[in-house]
Amino acid sequence: MNQTLLNFVLALVTNELLHNMIEIKSARDKVKRLDTYINNKSYKEMRINIDTRVKSYAASVAGFLVFVLPLWAVYSFLDLQLDTALKLMALLLLVSFIASAYSFDKYHVDIERVTRPFMKKK
Repeated sequence: MNQTLLNFVLALVTNELLHNMIEIKSARDKVKRLDTYINNKSYKEMRINIDTRVKSYAASVAGFLVFVLPLWAVYSFLDLQLDTALKLMALLLLVSFIASAYSFDKYHVDIERVTRPFMKKK
């Protein structure tokens, strides 16, 4: 198998785990921000204001490059064998799935807590 391709796929799989965790944290932070606004409390905004799709896509591409290129370099340096690399990919994908499921469950609990007072009574 092409070692460069193998290392690149490993970098992509690792990036997917990191990206999932960053996105979920961002979603949960937005729920916290919404809750503070609803309760008329102060909230310290991020220095970076990503308020347009262009900025959002640019941040995603930048994040992709910031993570994937160094990860690819690390995996190239490690020069893992095919069997080891596939096991690592499977493990990273499994961790990504479990972490996403757990984190999204927490997100749903958080958003339910914020939206429940606004639900219409039947």
